[in-house]
Amino acid sequence: MRLSSSSSKPRMRPTCRRRKPETGFALMSRPRNRSDAYQHPQRRQRLRQAWKESHGNWLLGFAAAIFVAGMFIIWTQPESQDETSLELLPVSEGSAGRPSLPENVLIVRVSTSRTNATGPIRIAIYDSKESFGNSDRAVLKDSLIPVNGFVAWEIDLGMLPEKFAIAAYHDLDDNGVLNRALFNAPVEPYGFSNNARSIVGPPTYEETIVSRPTESKEMEIRVY
Repeated sequence: MRLSSSSSKPRMRPTCRRRKPETGFALMSRPRNRSDAYQHPQRRQRLRQAWKESHGNWLLGFAAAIFVAGMFIIWTQPESQDETSLELLPVSEGSAGRPSLPENVLIVRVSTSRTNATGPIRIAIYDSKESFGNSDRAVLKDSLIPVNGFVAWEIDLGMLPEKFAIAAYHDLDDNGVLNRALFNAPVEPYGFSNNARSIVGPPTYEETIVSRPTESKEMEIRVY
């Protein structure tokens, strides 16, 4: 009887297969390739230069926008002042609610778009381009509380220069200054003689100039 040797026993095969390397892990473990721009110094330099130029153009455009908006507010509205020091007089009302016209006076009548507001309407009169917008150099300035959205002043013609301009604004919160918002744009109603208005910035002195009348006259200004 032949005995079988131990070497003749069938070999045991493993039941679990060897795991192959995960392709995803192998890809993730590889170092990422740099772009051509980083492999070539000259191309990288050109990209940096292009970014600097576009960044500079953007900054110039932003500065230009601020400059244009700033031109809109390069002027000072009339400020409050002790009314007892002024010789402007509130106009007397006629029987129909309209100002009567005494001799040798200019009636300045100002209407506001904010008829329900109680703050005063302030005006200032200027006699030169150099003083225009500077309330400290105004020939006359005063303020009155509007009634039904209107105020009116009676000014003796002898007090007025031959050529002058008037600026007015409605001081809604009665703080003595013209309130402003973004880019210092006015947020309270304002206006000028001749009802001059400009798309960018205030109107020029030449656009607001009026001549002193030779006889009693009424002038109307709308602030909005």
